[in-house]
Amino acid sequence: MRILILFFIFFSSSIFGANCPVYISAGNVDFSQVNVDQSVALDIHIYRFSTSNQCKNYDLGITSGSANSYSRKLYNGANTLNYNIYKDDSTSTALRSLNDAQNNSQRIRFQMNSWYTKLTVYVRLPYWGNSTVLQNGLYTDTTQIQVYPRGNNSGGGSRNLTTNLNVQSDINISLVGRGGQYDENQTSYSLDFGTMSAGKVRSFDLIVKSNTGYRINVSSEYDGSLAHNDQSNYKVGYNFGVNGSDMSLVGSKSSPKQIYSSNSASQNGQVIEVDITLLNTSGKLSGSYTDYIYFTAISN
Repeated sequence: MRILILFFIFFSSSIFGANCPVYISAGNVDFSQVNVDQSVALDIHIYRFSTSNQCKNYDLGITSGSANSYSRKLYNGANTLNYNIYKDDSTSTALRSLNDAQNNSQRIRFQMNSWYTKLTVYVRLPYWGNSTVLQNGLYTDTTQIQVYPRGNNSGGGSRNLTTNLNVQSDINISLVGRGGQYDENQTSYSLDFGTMSAGKVRSFDLIVKSNTGYRINVSSEYDGSLAHNDQSNYKVGYNFGVNGSDMSLVGSKSSPKQIYSSNSASQNGQVIEVDITLLNTSGKLSGSYTDYIYFTAISN
């Protein structure tokens, strides 16, 4: 007698999972150099290629970037700015990579019941503060948007996200009395010698705030002399002193003279001391004398 034994083995396709590839499209984020907090809404476009019913549920996460932590930073050499990426504009919990996300506030769970969906995340850059002068150059960071299917399914996709802030060269000059504080609105200064006499000195400080290397040039309307207000052919010469060293301003109207240079930024304010010392005043025509001295800051 022969015995026929039949084995029926049933496999569930969910055990093996499905391949669920997606394509991700998103622009980069470019912040502006403005004195306020910024939040950019970034639309992420996701395209589903599989028609399998198993390929409907996905998670989205974003990696930590160059900081290797979820206190994300934009980098410009050794200079950094804090920024972060969130699932909505009101939360303070940053999105994480899908390997690190511990709950639904740190990732985005969504369904794709058709071939396309759009998600929005928010990239926020806090204002760096009025007391901070940013080094010029490009602040940047690259993270990765991850979209993976849930369950035992494979596939998904990823795309790099680059976040930028381009800081332009910025140089500001303030002219104040000797020992005064920087004032961005104080860009001119008057020296009154009263009754002129040889050797009389008047002083002021030129303060430079810059986010880049720079040089300071100076020119004189009357080439280093005070000219009579009514008859400009009559002049009284003066010495122009910079940080204790005298220099001539003869010829500076047509060819400005460099008085200071720096290869680095002056974020806290570089003080340049300027002294004007009258020369011979004997035999000069009576009346008022004036000169106009112009300072120009040029980035390196």
